[in-house]
Amino acid sequence: MLFNRSLPAPARPTSITTLDGSDLEYVDIYKYLGVWLDCKVSFQTHIKHLQSKIKSRVGFLFRNKASFTHAAKLTLIKLTILPILDFGDVIYKSMLGKAPPYLSSLVTMATPTRSTRSSRCISLIIPKANTSFGRLSFQMYIVYQ
Repeated sequence: MLFNRSLPAPARPTSITTLDGSDLEYVDIYKYLGVWLDCKVSFQTHIKHLQSKIKSRVGFLFRNKASFTHAAKLTLIKLTILPILDFGDVIYKSMLGKAPPYLSSLVTMATPTRSTRSSRCISLIIPKANTSFGRLSFQMYIVYQ
């Protein structure tokens, strides 16, 4: 997936081959760790999936509202709906610059020592890992205006 927020869409690569010789598929939308990423970094796909999840749970609560006390309804909302809304919000808050200071310190913009890429690009610094698996983990590079 190529992330591109405002520039014209770059040409898709013809094929990307892995070390074992298999070709990677190019996709416009990808789910990674429960967050839907699209090539425009708009999070609209992620929000639509959240809406459908929440709608089904609110429907259950609405259909069964006479069965629960007020305290039970609040508990069900806290346990079933709020975690859906909270999961992944750190990512898009950080991208918009609206994260609290204690989270902003963990997700910071990388500043390269040499200017080899466009100034409209964002690279996120990934915390240091002690294992080789951690060092090779997910990294995000986004074209930003």
